[in-house]
Amino acid sequence: MKIEGNAPSQAVDSYRKVDTQKQAEVEKAGKVDKAQDVSARVREDVSDKVSISGEAKLRALAQSALDKLPDVRQEKVDRLSKLIESGQYNPDAEKIAEKMLSSISIKV
Repeated sequence: MKIEGNAPSQAVDSYRKVDTQKQAEVEKAGKVDKAQDVSARVREDVSDKVSISGEAKLRALAQSALDKLPDVRQEKVDRLSKLIESGQYNPDAEKIAEKMLSSISIKV
């Protein structure tokens, strides 16, 4: 692309005129800007706040209690292991099947 004539310098001159006009407007509005600046500083001085609802606090407390519980109830595992080893563990297959089906909402 070839640019001929004074077009490039005219564009720069036009830009400078607009820039000068904007700067003059800003200086005229300086008084307004100062008031806005004070307002902005006042807003910055106000700290952010977070409030947690009572329900959220209760959930956090419940989660904390759950986190303290062991993942495995070892005493129950030990008791059942002993029953199985001794041959005394005889679960009722029908009851197990009923509970499994009821957990997926199928009535027997």
